[in-house]
Amino acid sequence: MTPSSRSSSRSRSARALVALAAVIVIMLISVLGNQTLSPGKWQQQFKVRLGLDLSGGTELVLQAQTHDGKAPASGEMQQAISVLQSRVNGTGNSGAQVQQQGSDMINVTVPGTPSANVVSLVTQASQLSVRPVYLEAPYVPPSATGASPVAYGDSALVNAATMKLFDKEVCQPAANANAVNPSWQKTVGYSLRGDQWAALKGQIVSCDSSGTKYVLGQAVYVGGDITSVTAGVQQSSGQWVVDLSLNAGAGASFGALTTSQYKAHYAGYQSGSQDDRALDSTAVVLDGNVTSAEVTAEPITAGNVQITGGGSAGFTQAQATALADALKYGSLPLDFQLLDENSVSAEVGHASLAAGLTAGIIGLSLVTIYLFAYYRGLGLVAVSSLLLAALLAYLSVVLLSKYENFTMTLSAIAGLIVAIGITADSFIVYFERLRDAIRDGSALRPAAVSGWKRARRTILMSDTVSFLAAVLLYHFAVSDVQGFAYTLGLTTLIDLLVVFLFTKPMVTLLAGTRFFGGGHRWSGLDPARLGAKTPWRSATR
Repeated sequence: MTPSSRSSSRSRSARALVALAAVIVIMLISVLGNQTLSPGKWQQQFKVRLGLDLSGGTELVLQAQTHDGKAPASGEMQQAISVLQSRVNGTGNSGAQVQQQGSDMINVTVPGTPSANVVSLVTQASQLSVRPVYLEAPYVPPSATGASPVAYGDSALVNAATMKLFDKEVCQPAANANAVNPSWQKTVGYSLRGDQWAALKGQIVSCDSSGTKYVLGQAVYVGGDITSVTAGVQQSSGQWVVDLSLNAGAGASFGALTTSQYKAHYAGYQSGSQDDRALDSTAVVLDGNVTSAEVTAEPITAGNVQITGGGSAGFTQAQATALADALKYGSLPLDFQLLDENSVSAEVGHASLAAGLTAGIIGLSLVTIYLFAYYRGLGLVAVSSLLLAALLAYLSVVLLSKYENFTMTLSAIAGLIVAIGITADSFIVYFERLRDAIRDGSALRPAAVSGWKRARRTILMSDTVSFLAAVLLYHFAVSDVQGFAYTLGLTTLIDLLVVFLFTKPMVTLLAGTRFFGGGHRWSGLDPARLGAKTPWRSATR
């Protein structure tokens, strides 16, 4: 090897090490985020989300209900599972598992302490519709003897069957202004799906949380017509609201309705009439309950709608966020009854984790001893490669937890531990090819080059097979096995990064030192100890 080629090889090796250092620095800055310049808060940023088996959590058992009492269709159950998974993960409770049990039951497990709205979020059907108001009557308490509610609107717009239900219904106010109180539905024999209030093309009777009852026209738009939904604070009032954007068809229909209502409102204001004041209102109906019924102050033709929650208090932040999440991830095709809610302990998982970590530390210690005993000086490169792989894996897991809601489980930890063997296998393949070249009489510098060429192909093929196996396992497996496959694939990629940017460049640089380049008997590259055909150590000295 000529001096110029040796210089070029050392330069490439140095650049590779600098690139690896840059990757680590970028990962660290990404973990720290806006706390990069606040060392006192660094520790709080290095957190990994723990799964149910490590942190405990909550288990919910839901039973599907159908109008005819028959078992739900398998397609409806699969759609419900997909919606529930999206809803729970959308609240930040990553690592939740949603699994079917039997023909009509779903088991939902949420790691850690779930937010208060998780239970209502997974049981809420979230069928939303927006309808014009034909009649409304405020709640009259039973103590008001002889009093009857005064209905505002136009009874001529109401068909006879709906009018009969309206006269029969007595709405009860909810416990507070923003609570959901579906008990009114049972008083007229409604079920949760498929009955009167779910008829999108017909008139319905409904109640709000204050006890006001309504007759509403057919739906102008439904939840499926919503293209985007966000929860936020209204600048003018400081209250929480939900902002919706509608598709073109729904936007045109709603624009026509609000334009007509605005004209009716203006005409009623000019004539001084109050009898028809309900006719210029639009009701937002969620799962049969009126969440708000507001007067149309102006035509809404741009397809942008705002739901305020009704009442003087409006939405709380939790209510607005829960409604936005429910609408964002879709309506459930079935209604579910909460059968059971249990807290899951993490004691077994902690015991398994402690035992696994102890075994891992013992095993890694034995591997380290063996590496130094067998490879001697090269053991430094081997152990450093393992430590770098562990650092990169840890930073990757922290980043995934922070930005992608990754959850660490026992199976995922198993995937990380298995990957230690993959990393060890890679540098062992390289070291053995290097030592083979020395046995053939090659000096260390050319041996490092020829050994790498022979080892590189084997390492790439081995890691490719491991990565493909992880991808296939992740695709076809479920729940915990996916965690194992995910971390196995992740650490396989990390192995390639370490071998190409650290192990090989470091050996190339060490080949230029007297200790390794001279074939010291403790370097692990002693030609005499390796049985070289033409020992080169004395010539080097």
